[in-house]
Amino acid sequence: MIQVYLLFLAGCIISMFLYKQNETAAKVGFTISAVASFYGVIYFFTNLGSTSEFSLGNDFIFNPHFALDPVGNFFSFVICLVAFASSVYAIQYSQEYAKKGSLAVMAALFNLFIVSMLLVISAANVFWFMIFWEVMTVVSYFLICFNDSKQSMKATIIYMGIAHLGGAAILSAFLLLANQSGSLEFASFANAELSPAMATAIFLLAFVGFGSKAGMFPMHVWLPKAHPAAPSNVSALMSGVMIKVAIFGILKFCIWLPVMPWWGLLIIIIGALSALLGVLYALTQHDYKALLAYHSVENIGIILLGIGTGVYGMATGSSTLAAVGFLGGLFHVLNHATFKGLLFLGAGSVLYRTHTKDMEVLGGLAKKMPYTAFAFLVGSMAITAIPPLNGFVSEWVTYQAMIQGALGEGIGSRAVFTISVVALALVGALAIMCFVKVYSVIFGGTPRNQKIWDNAREVPTSMIAGMFILVAGCFAFGLGANVVVEHIMSVVSSFAGNFSAADGMLVKSPMGSIISTPLIAFILLGSLIMPFITLYVVKANRAKPRETDPWACGFKYSSRMQMTAAPFTGDLRKVLKWLYKPEIHHEEGYFGPVKYSNHAQDVWWNLLYAPVINTITKASDKIEKMQNGNSNLYSLYILVALCLALGISQIL
Repeated sequence: MIQVYLLFLAGCIISMFLYKQNETAAKVGFTISAVASFYGVIYFFTNLGSTSEFSLGNDFIFNPHFALDPVGNFFSFVICLVAFASSVYAIQYSQEYAKKGSLAVMAALFNLFIVSMLLVISAANVFWFMIFWEVMTVVSYFLICFNDSKQSMKATIIYMGIAHLGGAAILSAFLLLANQSGSLEFASFANAELSPAMATAIFLLAFVGFGSKAGMFPMHVWLPKAHPAAPSNVSALMSGVMIKVAIFGILKFCIWLPVMPWWGLLIIIIGALSALLGVLYALTQHDYKALLAYHSVENIGIILLGIGTGVYGMATGSSTLAAVGFLGGLFHVLNHATFKGLLFLGAGSVLYRTHTKDMEVLGGLAKKMPYTAFAFLVGSMAITAIPPLNGFVSEWVTYQAMIQGALGEGIGSRAVFTISVVALALVGALAIMCFVKVYSVIFGGTPRNQKIWDNAREVPTSMIAGMFILVAGCFAFGLGANVVVEHIMSVVSSFAGNFSAADGMLVKSPMGSIISTPLIAFILLGSLIMPFITLYVVKANRAKPRETDPWACGFKYSSRMQMTAAPFTGDLRKVLKWLYKPEIHHEEGYFGPVKYSNHAQDVWWNLLYAPVINTITKASDKIEKMQNGNSNLYSLYILVALCLALGISQIL
């Protein structure tokens, strides 16, 4: 594994050596990251079920020891897969930022970002885990700043604030666990003797800390601000894999600690809320990158449903329930990384050619950008769990696990599982509604802005290649679900119960249900071909069709007559007005058209975060008056601080 890390470090260093040759630095830097990622995909996949480690010597700071078990290999594989596609995509995409900053720095930070995530996964003690966790956070901060806009600056401040509060909670959890185990090494954590109260305190700190980075409710507010502000190749990494590093942290603490049943139920409840609220807020977005970011909140919720079911199974001694729950959660980690990475790259391609994130002014782009439209369609079908693509299988496994949990004992647990199954079903329906809106408004219909339409064309080759790497993944992980399930079960069985979920070409559940994704694909393909066969047999539509404007009830057709994103969800916004708190603006002209806008607000921002920020701002304004340039007063401050320090030392 050390070769993979060194390749990324080489890409970082070489990019900086080429600092004065901007375009060359980008091409070389991103090419090296593509090669390193591809090598990483092969290495971590072939070593999925094994363990490996290396050390830089005991004499260095806090024994820099790194180790990978099957869980670490799985998450490292996911990181490298999305990094490979994003790196290929960025070779030409990065030229968009040539006038905004140094492409050499961008390529160097990109390589450093990937290797920092890999080193977080493989760190074997608290010190180096936290070092690389902070490196990962700070590097992602600088990558977001490359857009150099007011929006990106505000997003990074919010992101860093929540990230450091989460980091403090994670460090507190680590230190408490290290104190109980007598060592900072992770290898000692599983043997720590913990009281239920101490174990619960550690779990809650870790869950809140890692959950803030994962973007789970209610710590999700930074995600729809930071991800859209970043360059699209970075958005794909942040949404596709960085938030999965936080899932890795939650999972590792659940492996180390003596889990309790209510922990699993808590994770399931938070997962259901995250999934439902994420998709509801996504539906009202007009910024298609913000919409995708809210869907990351949704899918983190789905992952937590699987992880929570697995934790509950571990705590109650049900090895089969634990195995199937973790299988669903980890399978969705892989699937979400694949299709969400694809969707962010597709969104980046649209932005690359149209220079707008407002879907209301787009339309008809499938004619100008057919490869991008196809890739985005595949990603949209995968994220909405339409078979035989990959999103369907992982959600099906999660359903099966939660239904199995709902059949267990205990009224409380059965109620939680039952309501969560209903929530997941509702999330699936709303997700389909959302992506029908997104795809039809952006790629369907006729152009809404003639200037954007005239300038639109397909993106460069490397960007198409990057998207189609993940397109292949969406098909492969769906059609080959039985193979994927076997490999993920080899990971799950290393820390939880085992279950034989693959039977030849079939994937099965403990409920006795089975699916065959190749058979589903065959049936769907047949149903798609049937209309063309019918047309051929009856010899219909042989004449060349006449192109004309749509019928507009006798009026001259205008693109403004098309359905846009806002009215698509108008009834939903009316029903859930208490949740969306919409800001409505309209301008009436005497002779021109009425300009109307209706934007939903994240109510949780106003309830939970705005009061804290306002309080801190007011306190800062008061404290600022202390900095008045008077050196005598500054000397007094120092004297008072020394007296306080001496007083505290005497008390302690």
